[in-house]
Amino acid sequence: KEELTDEQIADNIIGVIFAARDTTASVMTWILKYLAENPNVLEAVTEEQMAIRKGKEEGESLSWGDTKKMPITSRVIQETLRVASILSFTFREAVEDVEYEGYLIPKGWKVLPLFRNIHHNADIFSNPGKFDPSRFEVAPKPNTFMPFGNGTHSCPGNELAKLEMSIMIHHLTTKYRWSIVGASDGIQYGPFALPQNGLPIVLARKSDIDIENYGITP
Repeated sequence: KEELTDEQIADNIIGVIFAARDTTASVMTWILKYLAENPNVLEAVTEEQMAIRKGKEEGESLSWGDTKKMPITSRVIQETLRVASILSFTFREAVEDVEYEGYLIPKGWKVLPLFRNIHHNADIFSNPGKFDPSRFEVAPKPNTFMPFGNGTHSCPGNELAKLEMSIMIHHLTTKYRWSIVGASDGIQYGPFALPQNGLPIVLARKSDIDIENYGITP
């Protein structure tokens, strides 16, 4: 058996930390921002999640089937992944000579695809700067939406990440309300894209009246 060096072990640990924790947390931060800035979308998501909660017993956990009843939530996650594009690029190596639009990429050269540029290309996504989850009512064309990379080396944890975000959104929208504190229009990197200043918010538990308005007994 080939043993890993200490450097390789450290590299793998760092990779897992970035891939499994910081990425999902970054996307959830952007979701909080976009939902707060788009009250109509927030209300649609809340209604969807309250309908799921209404069918649950007090303290009952979400089931796998429940997560399949979240089409609006799923589109919000997809649109956030597109607009925020926290994974801006990745590195690949050409395994053979490739000609692209008149340019030769020799075998062995490193290639850096810019996912953010693809996701904000107006020829692919109309009005790309607008947060519009409804655009994902129709599946995007192949190789135009790649928040988790693409092909053999795409992120193996993409379904887990989306599941975690769906569950988080369920509990946030059914139990809490929030508002953004201060400016949030800028972007900061560390290393993934985040709203300016990390998006400070005020979070408060929803009142019984808020919950009763959705036909649920608190």
